[in-house]
Amino acid sequence: MFFFKYYYNMIYQQIRKNVMILFVMLFVPISIWTQNTDVASAQHQILGQQASGATQLKSRSNTHPDAQWFPQAGFGLFVHLGIASVHGGIDLSWSMLANKSWEDGTISPEDYWALADKWNPTDFKPRVWVKQAKEAGFRYVVLVTKHHDGYTMWPSKYGALGVKQKLGGRDLVREFVDACRENGMKIGLYFSPPDWLFDAPYRNWDATGKTKLDTRHHQVKSLPDKPAGHDKRRREMVRSQVRELLINYGKIDIMWFDGGHGEISNDEVRHLQPGIIVNRRNGELGDFGDSEGSLPTERFAGWFECNDPCWPSRWWGYSTCDRMATGSEVIEKLVIMRAWGGNFLANVGPMADGSMPPEALEAWKEIGKWMKHSGESVYDISRGGFPEKANLPVTLKGDRIMYLHAFPNFHKEFIVQDVDRKPVQAVLLRTGEKIEFDYKDGTLSVRIPPHKRTRQVDTVKVYLE
Repeated sequence: MFFFKYYYNMIYQQIRKNVMILFVMLFVPISIWTQNTDVASAQHQILGQQASGATQLKSRSNTHPDAQWFPQAGFGLFVHLGIASVHGGIDLSWSMLANKSWEDGTISPEDYWALADKWNPTDFKPRVWVKQAKEAGFRYVVLVTKHHDGYTMWPSKYGALGVKQKLGGRDLVREFVDACRENGMKIGLYFSPPDWLFDAPYRNWDATGKTKLDTRHHQVKSLPDKPAGHDKRRREMVRSQVRELLINYGKIDIMWFDGGHGEISNDEVRHLQPGIIVNRRNGELGDFGDSEGSLPTERFAGWFECNDPCWPSRWWGYSTCDRMATGSEVIEKLVIMRAWGGNFLANVGPMADGSMPPEALEAWKEIGKWMKHSGESVYDISRGGFPEKANLPVTLKGDRIMYLHAFPNFHKEFIVQDVDRKPVQAVLLRTGEKIEFDYKDGTLSVRIPPHKRTRQVDTVKVYLE
């Protein structure tokens, strides 16, 4: 519905000036715009966050020199590592809630946390997959260090469940951080201030709130009241855990909170790591806006990131039976985000043994091949005039290079209006062949011959005077 609402409004505003917007309706796949929006919004409501689809969000981008890489990075990898992967049919943390409004497997909290006794990610080898991710074109990686289930991926001195208690103190965060540094990748740490294990006896595990369910999903008349000082102790635990992450692992590039309410202030985070980038989910202004589970539905201002499930394509953690995104599908979403000047954070859920799903690795290879010939069109660029002045996504490099991205199913002319500089040459990046074009009264028209098209995004580089 977001797709149709967005384009209905856009057409209403633009049709008298530019009927080309109709091409976008016809040729940009609907699935790109509609995935998982309702689920993300429902989850954010439970966490007390702003709706995930809100794109015009106040932010104050970090002006520190070490933070300026973010808007040009373009492509990030989100890694939802966790104990739920042992089951294979439930999502991280969220599966503990009964009667959810979205489709997901359900398991009682007691049975969920018992999975920690079975989880042993012996094949979690970030030195291998971070290198593979870099070859695919990812420029930064965000690892889940603690989800809402309370399991810490580092041997924290605080909290009751994690690698310290279950994996002999194996420090998965250290392994990840070291691998990123070895491969020149920017480092992001996801952290959930909500800790459902800490709050377990006092939570209602019925997502609807219509009944009261305990940690065994047994219906009860009432739940016990929190003891005096409970919330204060949780806040102190959360602050101490975040400080561990920011003090013990060297330079961290992104602190990615999820559901926070100021347990640790952004000012303290930046005091510990002056050049760090902080998202907007800590109860304070962040450095960038975001959408989750679907691309934004309106143009945004400032730094922006879309985080989206890809492997699997609708859950965050590993699933044995959910669809996995293809490389081509991810490329299309990335191109749209870059045409609007935002980053695309593609999520993967490692399998129970810690290894990456083979479908993800195959997609990464596909993306990497595209990056070798067309990657320059999504890195270190600025946004073009899509869809107001172009019928498919456009990116710019300086004032003398323009990149045109032709999507599969698109057979018409690529048209860009208000091109101030005269085009002098157009080249199909995949082959290096010259492409014919017309330019008149500020309008550029390009048609890629059918025999030169592929079933992926075909990129044309236009040189301007």
